[in-house]
Amino acid sequence: MVTKSVFGTLADGAQIDLYKITNKNGASVSLQTLGAGIQSLYMPDKNGTLADVVLGFDNPQDYTNPDLGYQGLVVGRWANRIRDAKFTFNGKEYKTPMNQGSWTLHGGGRFSFTPWDAEEVGDDFVIFSRFSPDGEDGFGGNFTMKVKYTLTDENVLRVEYTVLCDEDTVANPTNHAYFNLSGNADEDVQNHYLTINADYYTKTDADQLPTGELGELKGTMMDFTQSRKIGERIDEPFNDIIDGIGYDNNYCLYKKDFTMQPAAVLEHKESGRRLEVYTDLPGIQLYCGGWLDKDSDYGKASNGKVTFRRGAALETQFYPDTLHHTDKFPAKFVKANEEFKTVTEFRFFAD
Repeated sequence: MVTKSVFGTLADGAQIDLYKITNKNGASVSLQTLGAGIQSLYMPDKNGTLADVVLGFDNPQDYTNPDLGYQGLVVGRWANRIRDAKFTFNGKEYKTPMNQGSWTLHGGGRFSFTPWDAEEVGDDFVIFSRFSPDGEDGFGGNFTMKVKYTLTDENVLRVEYTVLCDEDTVANPTNHAYFNLSGNADEDVQNHYLTINADYYTKTDADQLPTGELGELKGTMMDFTQSRKIGERIDEPFNDIIDGIGYDNNYCLYKKDFTMQPAAVLEHKESGRRLEVYTDLPGIQLYCGGWLDKDSDYGKASNGKVTFRRGAALETQFYPDTLHHTDKFPAKFVKANEEFKTVTEFRFFAD
């Protein structure tokens, strides 16, 4: 069942709507037209008690502040980082917004911070759409991205991204939800257990921009091949971790052939909630909100404040800055007038 309501307005007066999908178990996801984002996600614990398991806000205007972490929003055209805010594709140089340091972060943010169209609504799904004209934020081609959210009766949130463009171009969409499975507004994510199906990660420089080389995870503080607490080693010194920030790194998943694979498992032992992430993309970024304020007045009444290490983002993606490392990193680009698709599933369990 899908119901529609008004979420609020942006500073310019634009109305933002909410579409709530509820399954037969009472689990639900609320999706906003701003950034085609996940505003809330209620999932049961081992006793059947529902709680909101994603961070966010009760006011749509708060979502437009990039310092608050892109909470639950769709990211495009290109997620994560682009070194020097420029890249060359098919022999042509493109210059993108320098919105973070000397680089581009999350395509400049436009896809996240503007309203999308709710194109289609079904019994258990909503499709959002956004058109981006040729040259917007420096990217090439008249580009349309659609995002279809489906909530199944098995408590699976399926996110399907489809891109169509009139010329060859680049795309790397993701969703920037931060998960906290506890249902406790006062609990951070450091006691959650995490597994990531990766033996390597993309090595980075002092600005956390990829060098083009891969590093081995085994035995390091970044190794989550075996389930362990996120906070167990998060503050250990490591070359590719910024002191005091903790995890904000891309993990190279086992399969590189763009078929569905298990990527990560996030668990909260006390509630019994477990999230399994599946994707057809080759990478997943683990970010635990290390750049967020330790004290903040922003957040939802349903699950508390958006603060330092309150949630874990598990962003399925091509590796960061792949546009500068196509000879080393797995890549797949958009072909003119051909649909480009990628799928991520967030599968929830309670036991």
